[in-house]
Amino acid sequence: MAELALSAVSAVSAALDLVGEVLSFLNRKANRQKDVRGDVQKIIHGLSTVQAYLKHMDGKESDDILKERVSQVRDLAYDIEDVLDEFRVHVPIKFHRHRISKYAEEVIHYFKHWNALREMSSEVQRINTRMEYDIKELGGLIRFNSLEEGSSSGARVELCHVTPKEDDMVGFEGHKETLINHLVGDSRSAGLKHIWVVGIGGSGKTILVKNVYESKKVLKKYDCHAWIHVSRSCKINEVLRSMLKQLCKVRKQSDLLELDEGEVRDKLRKDLQWRRYLLVLDDVWGEDDLKSIVHALPQGSGGSKIIVTSPNHNLAKSCVGPSDYILEIKGLDWKKACELFCKKAFPSNGGRCPRELEEWSQKIVKKCEGLPLAIAAVGSLLSKKSQIPVEWKKLYDSLGSEIDSDSSLAIISRILLPSYKDLSINLKNCFLYFSIFPEDYSIARERLIRLWIAEGFIKERGGKTLEDVAEDYLNELIGRNLVVVSKWDFDGRVSICRVQNLIKEFIILKSKEENFVKVLAESDSSSSTKYKIRRLSIHHSKTRWSDNMSGLRCVRSLFIFEWDDSLRSGIRTVLLDNLKLVRSLDLEGAPLTEFPEEIVELTLLRYLSLRGTQVAKVPKSIKKLAYLETLDLKHTCVTKLPFEIYALKLLRHLLVYRYNFKNYVAFDSVQGVEVPAGVAGLSALQKLSLINATKHKKLLEELKVLVELRKLGLIGLKREDGTALCASIKEMRKLSTLDVRSSHKEEYIELDNMNDNHPINLQRLYLKGRLHKIPGWISTLHSLVRIGLKWSRLETSPLEALQVLPNLMELEMVDAYTGETLEFKAETFKELKFLHLEQIDRLNTVIVEAKAMPKLEKLSICKCEKMEMLPLYISNLTKLQELLVYDMHNNFINRLQKNSDFRYMIEHIPIIHSFTLENNQDWTLQNFS
Repeated sequence: MAELALSAVSAVSAALDLVGEVLSFLNRKANRQKDVRGDVQKIIHGLSTVQAYLKHMDGKESDDILKERVSQVRDLAYDIEDVLDEFRVHVPIKFHRHRISKYAEEVIHYFKHWNALREMSSEVQRINTRMEYDIKELGGLIRFNSLEEGSSSGARVELCHVTPKEDDMVGFEGHKETLINHLVGDSRSAGLKHIWVVGIGGSGKTILVKNVYESKKVLKKYDCHAWIHVSRSCKINEVLRSMLKQLCKVRKQSDLLELDEGEVRDKLRKDLQWRRYLLVLDDVWGEDDLKSIVHALPQGSGGSKIIVTSPNHNLAKSCVGPSDYILEIKGLDWKKACELFCKKAFPSNGGRCPRELEEWSQKIVKKCEGLPLAIAAVGSLLSKKSQIPVEWKKLYDSLGSEIDSDSSLAIISRILLPSYKDLSINLKNCFLYFSIFPEDYSIARERLIRLWIAEGFIKERGGKTLEDVAEDYLNELIGRNLVVVSKWDFDGRVSICRVQNLIKEFIILKSKEENFVKVLAESDSSSSTKYKIRRLSIHHSKTRWSDNMSGLRCVRSLFIFEWDDSLRSGIRTVLLDNLKLVRSLDLEGAPLTEFPEEIVELTLLRYLSLRGTQVAKVPKSIKKLAYLETLDLKHTCVTKLPFEIYALKLLRHLLVYRYNFKNYVAFDSVQGVEVPAGVAGLSALQKLSLINATKHKKLLEELKVLVELRKLGLIGLKREDGTALCASIKEMRKLSTLDVRSSHKEEYIELDNMNDNHPINLQRLYLKGRLHKIPGWISTLHSLVRIGLKWSRLETSPLEALQVLPNLMELEMVDAYTGETLEFKAETFKELKFLHLEQIDRLNTVIVEAKAMPKLEKLSICKCEKMEMLPLYISNLTKLQELLVYDMHNNFINRLQKNSDFRYMIEHIPIIHSFTLENNQDWTLQNFS
């Protein structure tokens, strides 16, 4: 029942959190309403009981009656949320600057909100009566199911029944050779070696290992061998008995049953002590299970190997030893994927695709994204269908339902289901969240994390912030191969991510089961549903989104990914008027020119994004959004914020800036925002960017109160601002990103007053303006991974100060140096992966000494007009993957030509591109790769 109970468990947990908030409010504000508090406390007790029941059943089987009762419990929890949220709408939180105003508000509170309290009291009593019945029924059903389960329980160890075929091995030739070399190439060295084969379900890891395992070349190297499939709920004793039977040739089952677990372990160690064995542990899920199995084996058996397959890369990384090996299976390339598909889909035609089916074949293969099992399953299914385009289109359009049917594609769901079940409740919620976004949609890490937090999926733990915990969750999903990274930052952090297409189909199925989100896509004819809608995602502007507006009252999150005239007008007059309880409102890219006043009536909002709109002004009534945690106004036209913004005491992320440049970065290409005095009141802020300090000089002193800041961005600084700014930054012990820009290109930035006490955890630093020298404290930033120097115009090379930074991965210099030579000395910049040089007017020579920048992957040189020669000794950069040049001297470009005498210096670089800006302001590309 694990997958069914998710929505109920999540709903109950969310309701408990909300009840706690309301009870705390009542304790402070409604002292006369003791009966109300008592009723609310009963809800807490009832929900806690229900939560215990659901956790008891997590992962266990259940019948249809129990499933229906669990759905009713979920709806009950939703009703509780609705009642309490309605109360919070009528009784919003307020923050007071003076004790007198606070006391006055408390005096009138009882009389002003009497009706809201009375209505809530009545609803709470009704819910308590209903909950007593639900608890009684649920408890009885769970006890009955537990008895039924007890009478038929018993885990078993599954042996692998995969029968590898040669055509299933398409694209695995290199992996097969690698595994065989690891298995037969080692001498009888001491110690037990583990070989990990990891990859998403359906990537073909089990078929690959089985093919290698059955190879005569491999088996003749070992005295004995065994294949064990380790299920998620395996019993270690049964696993060990199966190992003993296969490795030690115990023939009689009765002989095995006579041994207890200790005797089984002793016999395994004794019999295998001097034997070379090969053991495959297929589909391992937990570290504890693995350790229990491995500890039963002798550790000094020379040449013995254990192959472990797992969908969890994180598990492999946590268990791997210094002599072990990890082979990651990432799927087939396009050519091999098409080859496998055609072999399966057209066996009677010799694996050749008919011309009329080529278009649909390519679309289907693309949908499978290189997963061999999915490709083979779809191909096999299509081989039994009519070979006409219309039939193939039907299957392409219905892949999601096929995965959930009895067809051969159902194997995809069966493979992904264990990975899904193995997730915690919060991780399941985070995983299902990807069903909100359209197909092939990639989402930025920071946006995803802020949305998870607004949904309440993330809880603080171990002193970490919510954002840190959410990033751990994302990395966990990536490590389990359930989420893929579309783009990495050079510092190793995820920048953009997505889920693969067939995983997305699986998520959509689960999301529908859980009533997680209502998606309105092109194929939807109506927005009606028998369940309450908690999340609404509009993917297509032609959907009939307005059919059932009464169902929107319970929506907590709204996303719109495509707009038309009806949505443009309806967003204000229909949608927002009905979304009184919404917490997340993501209108990124909406065709809005004004801030919709209706938004400020959504008083429970935690997340509001108007990013990429043409909104230019934020109303004073923004103060009503007292619960707001994220206000994203990036790439809007907002240049000034009202004083009322400081009423948002829970605000964690305030992002207001816009870039305006097409080609080269210009000094005035960024637009920040002016704020009034009082920023110190936003003490919960973690991100504040980009604030214009030109007109508000007290701002720099007020910043010292914002000790929770992780990111600070300031523009409009003058030389005399340095002292106040440094004093404030010294108090920001958690600061990881600092971005400062002077008021104009010739204005100096003074940051020298932090040598005795600077932010030691700084990871990203951007200094944009004139510098006399690199501040001395920068050389001590051992955590710094990225630095940008723009318009610094330093007279001495900045490399002397920066080359001592041990973890620097990205260095960007734009008009940062007035000298003629940049010399990267030997053994410096050991972690640098990206180097960008732009508009360094007098630069004519770049020298790369041996072992300098040994990990550099990308080098871009832009508009350095005096530079005619390639960097000297560029051949030392053996890891360089890209050389990109923009508007460089003709002599420099000529040296990139394949027939140039200097071509040998860059022959090892896979990608070499030269871009030239034409008069029409478009770039032309020359490819020298």
